[in-house]
Amino acid sequence: MVSAGLALIVISGYLFDAAGGGVAPTTVLVLSAAMTIAMLWLWPRSPAADPADTFAWLGIVVVVAAAIASMGGPSLLLPGRGPDLTHHLLLVDYIDQHRQLVHDRSLDGAMGEMAHYTPGAHLLAVIIGALFGVEGWRAFFPLLALCAALTAGFVYLIARRLALPVPYAVCAVLLLFLPAQYFYGAFTHDGFLAQAAATFLAVAAWWALSAWDEDPTPIKAALFSIFLAATFLTWPVFIGPLLLVFAGAVLATNHPPQRWRRRTMAIAIGLAPLVVVAAVHVTGRTGWLAIVRTSGAILQPSFDSLGWFLPLLALLGIHVSVWDRRARTTIVLLFAIVLQGLTLFVMAKTQGADTPYMAFKMVYLAIYPLAVLGAAGISIIRRVVANRDTSLAWAVATILVVVAVRPALIAPRALPVVDLDLYAAGKWTRAVGGEACVDYLVSDAQTAYWLHLAVLGNPRAAARMEEIDRYDPRAAMGRWIAAEGRINAIADLRLLPDELRSRIEVMKTFGHAAVIRRPATPADGKMGDCDLGR
Repeated sequence: MVSAGLALIVISGYLFDAAGGGVAPTTVLVLSAAMTIAMLWLWPRSPAADPADTFAWLGIVVVVAAAIASMGGPSLLLPGRGPDLTHHLLLVDYIDQHRQLVHDRSLDGAMGEMAHYTPGAHLLAVIIGALFGVEGWRAFFPLLALCAALTAGFVYLIARRLALPVPYAVCAVLLLFLPAQYFYGAFTHDGFLAQAAATFLAVAAWWALSAWDEDPTPIKAALFSIFLAATFLTWPVFIGPLLLVFAGAVLATNHPPQRWRRRTMAIAIGLAPLVVVAAVHVTGRTGWLAIVRTSGAILQPSFDSLGWFLPLLALLGIHVSVWDRRARTTIVLLFAIVLQGLTLFVMAKTQGADTPYMAFKMVYLAIYPLAVLGAAGISIIRRVVANRDTSLAWAVATILVVVAVRPALIAPRALPVVDLDLYAAGKWTRAVGGEACVDYLVSDAQTAYWLHLAVLGNPRAAARMEEIDRYDPRAAMGRWIAAEGRINAIADLRLLPDELRSRIEVMKTFGHAAVIRRPATPADGKMGDCDLGR
């Protein structure tokens, strides 16, 4: 029910703000906890779980969470890169600063598409951060590490629903590390923070739908509806396949009596929260729906990025389980993802997009049913050896740890964009009113981009963005050596050459970062208002 609690925080937090209450972490946490407890109380009682299942699930969640969290270092900082990372943290900063979501349509110029973005992940980070007494951007990476671990746990549970023995279900989780760039690389490398949170919610909805398909009770339909609505509020592109599978499952249900009444009730319960939150969010934002046809930098599906082994195993798994009713939702979900991906591809190409961005994004969701069906493919071992001994399955799991998990976890990591000391220097600069008055003497363009937008809160549509977009670390340092540019800068002290150190004034130090000032020249007269030393 931890997963349901997180989804309820997203929904209740969004609706509370829409009703005029702003972002109120304590109120939202209390409401969400009460609703989670109520759902737990209404959930049908089932026989006690097998201890092996419990330990396997718990072990998966703990180990995956710890492994991914270690990528953020001791400070658990976001390790990703790319402009998407900065854009998401810009929205987190706005929510933290204003304690409300974006309602002012005039902020398009300042925030771009983030003024209209579904804010579920950002809202969740801010509320969880408030719970632990940290800012939202600091809470984001631990939150996503937990989401990825819970997603792996759901993959295990779905594999068990296919009646796969424990070691084969464990293999389903291990197979996720073959396409590591799609599994956790979405947020540890590419900065797709909202998409990563939505993946967790979408997989949770898939699990709830599998549970409902097996036993169509109202409470299970309600749980599916919560995950579905939270997925929409976080990254709505992923709801399409879930809606298709839900519609198919409802039409295929044959539980008497009053079959049509059950179907109508299931549709009403399953879709009501989605209809409400979608109506609230889409109002006034319909023009932004065209974003599904745009281009963008994205990992392109190929055997280099996805590999050939996982799709091959999944095909074998479909062959093994195609007539097994328990595998119905998983197989249909995979085909629904492919169908939506192809549809988005055609839409993007029709509009002249160079890269069908949203179509390629569907691969990030497809790896999960591929992994479950891949584990079903591995389970053919049981037929080959003609016995129920699981020792061979555990041997396969061990091999997967060596060939898939270990290489993924020890692979070199890109230098992170975010930095605690530079963040502190940026916050001090912003507090004294110098957000538009500083240069950046940092290691790369993405760090300067992050400081300028997400930390200092400068508008994206301002004229200076042309300068930031062309940022070159050497050129920035050269201007300061030549006593040109702005009077003040946020600097990484580890990068400053000795010839510059001897001529600057350090106004405030934050570890290896500082706000520095160079001596003024006659040409700086016009910049007097931006001299933080005055």
